[in-house]
Amino acid sequence: MSRPVSRYALGLWFCGIAALGLLRFWAKVRESGTPLPFDAWLWLIGSLICALIGVIALLRTRRP
Repeated sequence: MSRPVSRYALGLWFCGIAALGLLRFWAKVRESGTPLPFDAWLWLIGSLICALIGVIALLRTRRP
């Protein structure tokens, strides 16, 4: 029987990467002000995609 944390490892990894990406987006917003540079939008979009993949992986793992 596997431990619960190891079952959710991939989903948690993607959610962690998304959190780091959102942190980087926030840093870009703070340093540039307005208008937001293109790379800040890339960080936001990539983070949201990683978060979505992570949540999907967590939900799929949760099913019996």
